[in-house]
Amino acid sequence: MKEAFNAYMKHAWMADEFLPVSEKGENSFGGNGLTIIDSLDTLYLMGLSDEYRAAKHFVEHDFAFHGRINVFEHTIRVLGGLLSAYSLTHEGLFLEKAELVGEALLGAFTNRIPCGVLMNGICRSQPWANGKSINAEVGTLAIEFVALSRFTGDARWAQKIDAINTFWSERDDALLKMFIDPKTERMSGKATIGGGIDSTYEYFLKLHKLNGDVLAGRLYRKFEGMIVKELLPKSGRVFEHLGCFMGGMLILGETYSKEGLAVTETCARMYTTNPSGLACDKVKLERSPIRKTLRSPISHENGGRISCLSDVYLLRPEVAESIFYAWRSTHDEKWRLLATQIWGAIKKHCQLANGAFTDVRYVSRDTPQKLDKQESWFLAETLKYLWLTFQPDTILPLDEFVFNTEAHPIRVSHK
Repeated sequence: MKEAFNAYMKHAWMADEFLPVSEKGENSFGGNGLTIIDSLDTLYLMGLSDEYRAAKHFVEHDFAFHGRINVFEHTIRVLGGLLSAYSLTHEGLFLEKAELVGEALLGAFTNRIPCGVLMNGICRSQPWANGKSINAEVGTLAIEFVALSRFTGDARWAQKIDAINTFWSERDDALLKMFIDPKTERMSGKATIGGGIDSTYEYFLKLHKLNGDVLAGRLYRKFEGMIVKELLPKSGRVFEHLGCFMGGMLILGETYSKEGLAVTETCARMYTTNPSGLACDKVKLERSPIRKTLRSPISHENGGRISCLSDVYLLRPEVAESIFYAWRSTHDEKWRLLATQIWGAIKKHCQLANGAFTDVRYVSRDTPQKLDKQESWFLAETLKYLWLTFQPDTILPLDEFVFNTEAHPIRVSHK
């Protein structure tokens, strides 16, 4: 974390994202210093005081929220990062800036269903969404909005979430679909546990844990059963790395913790069975004609081969996240061994001489090829979850903190 953040500070300070091979910054999220905000709580938790002070100084003196606002990304990364920093430190500076961000995000609510993009305060959809909102853009605001209302005493953000949860409760007879028309509120597209819908389900559970929200808890239990029945990784199924968060979600939900552990083991095999030791971004799970002696949880069957469909590793956190929850749940040393193995492959293939880390491709080969992007989620999530797997449970106990989908811990309301 220290090496990655210092490389960013040296070559791309105040830029949203870092291109570590080119050694330059890129303002792909409106020029709001995204990487700094996303890194705040990781720097604080790891005791990297010099880097944390620099990040805090940026928040106090240089942070401004403007430009094209991706409602989903800015909620989970910027609003979530600021609320987490406030939750951990109780420093009013972070809440003041979070409220500034929250005010801007309210502009997305010209209807009960928010839009995906704000351009100079005007609602737009993502360019590829044909005027519709993406499911996760609607369902992945709850933790941050409810926490902001609780910390400020201003109910406006929580009221938006209450209205959205009412919308979900009117459509809880089947798994949710990818697109929502903000005006007609009609859902369309495919149902999946991958990108575009994934974190909506996660947030039902986490909102319930954050403040005891009864409706959110009921929604989670209803959808959880459908997910286990219809969407668990199994033979013949295409599965995204993004979907690997499901293991941790089911473990946290407890009812299907056995299934969650099995999903996590399958997802870990996406790394350990690849020549590079890194996971492909999308795979197909296939039965092997030879039954192996080691249990492999592809639909709880023995054996199984994982075929690469998208031969890139984008420094993603979902497997590290589920391993963290598996460790906290079982304290089985195998989860730490898997975390060590995965970290070794990341360090070997993704780190550059300047200390930064980058996305890579051709991970199905022995030696992947480096690309040119250090994802902010690598600092916010991947490194944090790997680090936490080796910390005592008293560091961010799960009955006192809820992690948003960007791994920003927020204190629950009864603590």
